[in-house]
Amino acid sequence: MANLLYEIGTEEMPAQYMPGILKEYRELAAKKLEEARIPFKDVNVYGTPRRMAFVASDVADKQEDSTVESKGPSLKIAFDGDGNATRAAQGFARGQGVDVKDLVQKDGYVYAIKHLAGKKTEELLPAILDDILHSLTFPKTMRWADYDFGFVRPFRWMVALLDDKVIPVEANDVKSGNQARGHRFLSNH
Repeated sequence: MANLLYEIGTEEMPAQYMPGILKEYRELAAKKLEEARIPFKDVNVYGTPRRMAFVASDVADKQEDSTVESKGPSLKIAFDGDGNATRAAQGFARGQGVDVKDLVQKDGYVYAIKHLAGKKTEELLPAILDDILHSLTFPKTMRWADYDFGFVRPFRWMVALLDDKVIPVEANDVKSGNQARGHRFLSNH
């Protein structure tokens, strides 16, 4: 189990936007982790007008294994009178990546049942965090420089850590790292 931190540092965001942004940020983080079948305990969000962050606690090392059941053609179409698989059953099995003899018959249809082993969380996180970043919505967005991706304000840094390991995320030439910035006037960085 590990903790996941994802912080996005920006230029000054309007204070009235923050409650909605943080609510959506928390919901997106939880939703995207659940969709990826990555178990976690909870998600907490933190924010100021120059940063927003979430911490997902007790994130599992790998996603949960899953079983996918796909419904195929009816038994009448899948097998001929002698019980041999027809081209329909063979094509369905090939399309699902299973052998014809592994097709399961129930409810008058054939089914392909596949057991998928979970991948390591660390491998899945770059795409998940990028999806969260690009899924956030704002009352108004800005575009800057020649970038196509707009955001509430230009972002200046990103911190993406799974415990102490940096998760690579990049957008508008800003790459994730392991260092946040402090107060604009009171900090050296």
